[in-house]
Amino acid sequence: MEFEPEPRKKLYELIRDSPGIHLRELERRLDLVVGSLQYHLHYLEKNNLISHFKDEEYVRYFVNKRIPEKREREIIYFLRRKGCRHILINLLQNPGTNNKELSTAVGLSPSTVSWHLNKMVKSGIIEKDRTGQRCNLKIVDPDLTARLLISYKDCFPDRLLDNFIEMWNFGDRKK
Repeated sequence: MEFEPEPRKKLYELIRDSPGIHLRELERRLDLVVGSLQYHLHYLEKNNLISHFKDEEYVRYFVNKRIPEKREREIIYFLRRKGCRHILINLLQNPGTNNKELSTAVGLSPSTVSWHLNKMVKSGIIEKDRTGQRCNLKIVDPDLTARLLISYKDCFPDRLLDNFIEMWNFGDRKK
């Protein structure tokens, strides 16, 4: 695959290595002005090398050779957000946690955690189970979420994620 000019090659490689990345993050990481970035994105899409998908807030880019299924893309959208990623990691480790416990565990205000949770519940990533006054939360597909976290770990440089992967791998060795 030949690329001209050089920024286009870097753009393709960044999208390949960071699936689900959005325009502003591409702009920051490549230090390209938006107009130039959009020009190169359009070229790559026109030549069927990348595709974009819109979530509620962002247009996200994937290389055509590695477009995840719709359900995987939805989870990736949330994994790309640090707060959501920390909530998901915590729920993988502690299913049945409530909002207050999550807030303490991830270091975000209860209202911020609630905002993220509502988005993930609406998308079907997390489900709520009410028992009396308590609302327990769990990930609908924890295996897929864990697999995506591990598969795309290089996209999410994060100490909490590193600890999760270390524990997850340790758990596999014990079996």
